[in-house]
Amino acid sequence: MKKFFYSAIVAASLMVSCSDDDSSDNNNSDGFSNNPVSGVVYNEDFDFGGGTATPITLNDVESLNIDLSESDITCDDTNEQPIWITVPAAVGSYSRQDGEVTVQFRDVNGDSFEGSLDAEVEITEMTETTVKGRIMAGGFDETENSINGTFEVTYCPL
Repeated sequence: MKKFFYSAIVAASLMVSCSDDDSSDNNNSDGFSNNPVSGVVYNEDFDFGGGTATPITLNDVESLNIDLSESDITCDDTNEQPIWITVPAAVGSYSRQDGEVTVQFRDVNGDSFEGSLDAEVEITEMTETTVKGRIMAGGFDETENSINGTFEVTYCPL
């Protein structure tokens, strides 16, 4: 743990000292990170590696089920992923508070699931092959489950 903490301090110092200006590319004024999705899922570091988006209908609303993974996954992958998102299938901004999006964190080392109470998802682009967006979400304990960043996933038509 001490090595990790020391490495984190050194890395942070290098990033600050090597910056071209005082502005940050990591976060927008709205709180979304400009970097690929990262954070923690059940106290394990999570770094986005790939994902899929599948169309579904929820309460007569055309929606997407988006799976985020640390590895590249294909439309044929049937394994449960550590992060599941359901969101309307349209470009726009959606929040959990408005009942428009759900985010589930899954413990890949066990059978536990936890939903996010404060998720915000923005779908920025949809094509016949990809879905792009941004997400900020935390669990009941954000030190245990919390993610923020951008994603681009493969669209998997039915």
